Amino acid sequence: MSKIASLVPESLKSSKPSLIRVLNNKYGSDPEVVNLTVGEPDFKTADHVKLAAIKSILDDHTHYPHNWGTLGLRKAISEYLADDLDLHYDPEGEIFVTEGASGAISTIIAGLCQPGDVVLIPCPAYTLYRINAELRDAKAVELETAEPDFKVTPELLKKALDKYGEKVKVLVLNYPVNPTGVTYTPDEVRALADLLKDYNVAILDDEIYADLLYEGEHLPMAKLLPDQTLYVSGVSKNAAMTGWRVGYICGPRDVLGALAKVHQAAISTNATMNMDAAEEALRHGKADTAQMKAEYDRRRQFLMTAMDKIGFQYTKPMGAFYLWLKIPDSFDGDSMAYAEHLAEKAKVAIVPAAAFTKLPVRYFRISYAASMEKLKRAVNGLAKVFAEDGSFYN
Repeated sequence: MSKIASLVPESLKSSKPSLIRVLNNKYGSDPEVVNLTVGEPDFKTADHVKLAAIKSILDDHTHYPHNWGTLGLRKAISEYLADDLDLHYDPEGEIFVTEGASGAISTIIAGLCQPGDVVLIPCPAYTLYRINAELRDAKAVELETAEPDFKVTPELLKKALDKYGEKVKVLVLNYPVNPTGVTYTPDEVRALADLLKDYNVAILDDEIYADLLYEGEHLPMAKLLPDQTLYVSGVSKNAAMTGWRVGYICGPRDVLGALAKVHQAAISTNATMNMDAAEEALRHGKADTAQMKAEYDRRRQFLMTAMDKIGFQYTKPMGAFYLWLKIPDSFDGDSMAYAEHLAEKAKVAIVPAAAFTKLPVRYFRISYAASMEKLKRAVNGLAKVFAEDGSFYN
């Protein structure tokens, strides 16, 4: 052990890495296993977006940009949100650019939470919400949602808000939801907003999948509670730009000014050429998104039909690119054991519910951000194991 190892705080020592990444690293290079773990588009970044980055470099956009991100990108974000979602943010003071939506999440939690504060997380949920809270010595409180759609209700939320009182600093809302693929109807969003307006709590509104909604209507919480909502998104999913690491936060001017200090101290700013590429994607990439969305929907329909035929029960996905399947009652083991079982027997790598909640939820996630050829191989493997196991639900 090194001399300085004892200086690492206990919160960091006890924090576990994302199980999604652990499983991806374990099975990602195995040619015999169909890897459906990571939610990463299998599409390439559009050529016109790549060319925008090359032009940025050739035009010598290689110096420090504004700490909040290039003004061009902030204007593009402002116009994009106004056109698509009727959300209105001033690019000079109400928008700043982060390193993907993950960077936005960490900035919000680091900026608003002190040790002992509470972050409410409807579960199952993306693991980084909990990890970021724990790294701040804040308390990540999982709200146990119910089958089959796993949505937080006003009743469940009120109970938690009243229990933890002023300690609650942040409520996480993410829809369409990773990992379930469900979304909230406008009426459900309004019901939550009607409750939240009476509480002094910040809403971390993660809408990274808002452009990938196949059924229903999307109503951002920021439309109803702009003074409480920190809107988070980026270009990773809708423009197939995961490696470019461009996300953003939109919200009240006074709060963003404070959060920008946190971001500046940790990161300073994003890479100029990446932001120029993201600007191109937002201004001229809607056809690219539509093409990818149509293909994701085709895969979604294929998987639902296949799972119905096999006999797997699942939560119907309305958006994103995930299918949330129930582990057969006949399997004697938890979600992690089932993940290992499928990797060994079906040759399919999936993500167990244990990656999204500490609660004993018997479900697993597969990503259909993968080619149809891979999905067909996965379906064959899952069908084989389901039959060989004599799987059933009570």
